[in-house]
Amino acid sequence: MNLTKLALKRPVSAVLIILALVVFGISSIFSFKLELQPEMEMPMLLVVTVYPGADPQSVEELVTKEIEGAGAILSGVDSYTSQSSENSSVVMFSYDYGVNIDDCYMDLRTALDATTALLPEDCKDPYIMELNMNATDTVTISATAVGDVDLLSYVEDSVEPELKTLLGVADVKISGGSEDYIKITLNEESMNQYGLTMENIAQYISAIDFDIPAGSVQQGSQDMNVSSSAKTKTVSQLQKIPIATATGNVVTLADVAQITQASKPADSISRYDGDENVTIGVQKKQSQGTVNVARDVVKTIEQLQKQNEAVDLEIVYNASEMIIDSLTSVGQTLLLGILLSMLVLFIFFGDLRASFIVGSAMPISLFVTLILMNAMGFSLNLVTTGSLVIAIGMMVDNSIVVLESCFRIKDEVSDYKEAALRGTRVVTGAIVASTITTVVVYFPLSVMKGLSGQIFKQLGFTIMFAMLASLVSALTLIPLFFMKFHPREKKELWVNRLLERLSQGYEKVLKKILYRKKTALVVSVLLLLLSGLMVAKTNMELMPTIDEGTVAVAATFRSGTKLDVIDQAIAPIEEMISQDTNVSSYNVAISGDTATITAYLNKKNPLSTDEVIALWNQNLSGFTGMDIALTSVGNNMTSMLAGGIEVDLSGQDMQQLKIASAQVEEMLRTIPGVTRTASDVSVASTKAEVIIDPLKAMSVGLTPVQVAMNLGNVLSGLKATVIKDAGKEYNVMLEYPKGRYDTINSLLNISLATPYKTMIPLRDIATISYTDAPEVLSKVDGIYQVAIKASTTSSAKFSASKAVNAGMDAMKLPDGVTRSQNMMEEMITEEFTAILKAILVAVFLVFLVMAMQFESPKFSGMVMMSIPFSMIGSFALLYFAGATLSMVSLMGVLMLVGIVVNNGILYVDTVNQLREEMFIEEALIRSGQIRMRPILMTTLTTILSMIPLGLGIGEGGALMQGMALVIIGGLITSTILILILIPSFYLLLYQNSKKIS
Repeated sequence: MNLTKLALKRPVSAVLIILALVVFGISSIFSFKLELQPEMEMPMLLVVTVYPGADPQSVEELVTKEIEGAGAILSGVDSYTSQSSENSSVVMFSYDYGVNIDDCYMDLRTALDATTALLPEDCKDPYIMELNMNATDTVTISATAVGDVDLLSYVEDSVEPELKTLLGVADVKISGGSEDYIKITLNEESMNQYGLTMENIAQYISAIDFDIPAGSVQQGSQDMNVSSSAKTKTVSQLQKIPIATATGNVVTLADVAQITQASKPADSISRYDGDENVTIGVQKKQSQGTVNVARDVVKTIEQLQKQNEAVDLEIVYNASEMIIDSLTSVGQTLLLGILLSMLVLFIFFGDLRASFIVGSAMPISLFVTLILMNAMGFSLNLVTTGSLVIAIGMMVDNSIVVLESCFRIKDEVSDYKEAALRGTRVVTGAIVASTITTVVVYFPLSVMKGLSGQIFKQLGFTIMFAMLASLVSALTLIPLFFMKFHPREKKELWVNRLLERLSQGYEKVLKKILYRKKTALVVSVLLLLLSGLMVAKTNMELMPTIDEGTVAVAATFRSGTKLDVIDQAIAPIEEMISQDTNVSSYNVAISGDTATITAYLNKKNPLSTDEVIALWNQNLSGFTGMDIALTSVGNNMTSMLAGGIEVDLSGQDMQQLKIASAQVEEMLRTIPGVTRTASDVSVASTKAEVIIDPLKAMSVGLTPVQVAMNLGNVLSGLKATVIKDAGKEYNVMLEYPKGRYDTINSLLNISLATPYKTMIPLRDIATISYTDAPEVLSKVDGIYQVAIKASTTSSAKFSASKAVNAGMDAMKLPDGVTRSQNMMEEMITEEFTAILKAILVAVFLVFLVMAMQFESPKFSGMVMMSIPFSMIGSFALLYFAGATLSMVSLMGVLMLVGIVVNNGILYVDTVNQLREEMFIEEALIRSGQIRMRPILMTTLTTILSMIPLGLGIGEGGALMQGMALVIIGGLITSTILILILIPSFYLLLYQNSKKIS
């Protein structure tokens, strides 16, 4: 009340403070980072180790096990997973949330340094990578040559350096294009004639390309540095390099080889809308805002485009577009919520000044909230802006209660100032208690750890800031404006007549219910049980997916499949996508044994991304010879967590896992809605292993390692040197003619030079062995794990998952093989458990606050009975709307704990005041009649402000839909229960209906 008196006593100061809040609030808006989601850090470190030429089994035995052993014993490590594939090992260590990842990095680095000595000699040193949620492209650019230009050189020399100079850019990745180099094609016949080998020639080339400091000499009064050098810059100079033969004669390089400038065979293929291109991916720094970085990148690309018209630079993907569209949509919803709240007030009070009083208090509360959010370093994202939308309906509650109370007191007194003071005083205790209960609900959320804590921490703080700001506004601005603007409530309104009829009907109904209070309680419990059955049948997922309108079609081929074969095989898929009218553009990337076509859908596309995926899955069901996976992708956490059905099997015996994997795949194919299946072990790579006989090799003066290195040089080429010309570097590669050694038979005929000046074929000392092995060996906490994945139609997303679980329960797996939780199932269990704990803590805190407010745990428990019964509407609305039970909808349950008790507090507080003047039954009825209007008003404003979110309207609207549905359904039922069920609970606690003096 001191705040109210101060505001009424110093109105000019109050107005000046409001002006300052408006100025600082507006300025804070422009300093926010704009993002799609809150920043998240995953406490994971990846250890990548390259072991050239090693098969998956060797990588696992010699590298992966050592890395696992070094990191698994470190403090803070929760679990570790590994993938051993040809030439490389990747071990991921997951840490407990809340650890200092920098300290973990240093501990792991120290452990790996001690382990490096145990790794094979030719194994590269392990390097550590921190898992970054911003590792996806912020902007993707397509560069296409439309004139005479070396495209890859232009991108590397002009585009990449310009982009890297931008403050917010962390990395620029380039794919596609071909690299120019100096090709030296060896003449094997001439080499044999002169007794030369590839290694000899490489030594002579490198010997005439050097720059060596020699020292210094005196030149007058100065010391002058001296160096000796020999440089080769052109093809003609390379041709004249002298080479000593085995007989002591000297020939030139041109006598034994042909030197040309060539383009390196592409190890990847990139196309944009059917044209060969170079793809440029720009990733932002984690500390920078996506919108700002994207804006700078677009400006730079526009400038580069003007400088060189021979290259067409086109923005393929811009993550900021989705962010701006989504935040604009939420901003419109926020404005609509304010207008709807003012409309509700106008309908009930019939006075524009009353509507503007509350309407003006809401933006002030919003500005205060924005200032505090900015001070906390929050970004404007779907979660924080969505929480502002939700807070709008809650912010207006206190203001409505105060204004309605002022109008009621004004009927008794003539002075507006007195009415403002007394009207605020009557409800101050109740609105303070209700605000505190709301705030304490969000306190557990603001200190939560884990994924849910990172996502919803900002939501908790935002609503706490909003509620505290609204409390101060209700205690100061509302009475001040009431005193200054003299609003007049119109009594003869149709809504008042309707409320009068409702009040009379309420009195009749409540009298009957109070005499059948046990029956009412039983009916309510049955409805609660029914809602429990509904929630049991509601589908579950970790997070609703945000539809960014991007589909990735990934086709995986057998290991070793040539790029041109893959390109030819995916041509029909590319043709299908290019002719689809739902697609605005697409990009093709082929690398290794995988081809990925990323399709960007039209914004006005009538189909959702899931519907497009389902349609394409049907069209691609007949394709064989490749594993096809279609996914919705984007630059957000929900897209990264999205996926099809996955069954994980664990065991110590890989052969048993292969058998079990085949069983599971066969079962998956029988489930309706499953379109494709794939397994980690269903595709094995065929490898030709050259077995070198050590004794035979040593008998001709060679070691097995020398033979292996010679073999690698013949097949892959040997880099002799690097020459510079016109500021550009060119690798000089020694190669045999194309096709010379591209078959196993020709490989065995490779001639090896011995120290005895003789040449022998490889077949004399080696044999070929063929092996089939899984391309990747995966382990979780040291135990083999195999993942079997299934793609489904959109309609069968959840039904197929339930059928899979039923099929796995009925399946008898081989001995030693068990089903294990996949990452998504583990995350659902962990995060749902964390949120449920937060809900229980919130309920306990609310109980404590209300017990202190009423000085009675009985009244506190009575009001809290509205919490579980409000779930009737929440779960029913989720079920009938076809929404899912997710982290977001559970967050709605947590929020509901703080919202539904507010009206209950007001009702019970009024009953306690009226019991001093009348019998308990009369007090219960009268309290309901008095509080009916403010309860209906606060409920309507909150529900109306959330309807756009509940309908999932706008870009990214699906993310917060579950939360809005839970709150809307809970408010509807809690309003009915507070007016009808709480009186029954009250009377059950106090059976003696006598007047209290």
